[in-house]
Amino acid sequence: MRTMTTRELVNDYAKAVSDGDFDRLGELVHADASFGGTVVAEVEGVDAFVQGFRNLRPITLRTDVRAVVVEADRAAVMYDLVTDTPAGSVLCTEFLTVDAGRVRSSTLVFDWRLWPEVIEELRSRAASPTT
Repeated sequence: MRTMTTRELVNDYAKAVSDGDFDRLGELVHADASFGGTVVAEVEGVDAFVQGFRNLRPITLRTDVRAVVVEADRAAVMYDLVTDTPAGSVLCTEFLTVDAGRVRSSTLVFDWRLWPEVIEELRSRAASPTT
């Protein structure tokens, strides 16, 4: 089986994130992956990595990729995290490293000015009983 290029891997990763395809996302992320950046705490391991995206799914409509830049085993993916919150879209960039054909690390940088509205809506939905 042919190994994906870094660009193919990153595009597949971005699609899995946008679609909320967490099984596929887990297949693309290295078992010892780390996720950090402008987040509350850095996490280690594929399950914790994917869980971060699961946590955002209740407010995520999709991601709209603006740009992908690849250099050897590193990539930057700039995208709009399109939410159904009053914040609307939040500009994000993930700086990814690839190892053994999987995403080994992600450093997330996002427009923190809109983030309080997103978090407030997530908490509100979590506190409200579903009907």
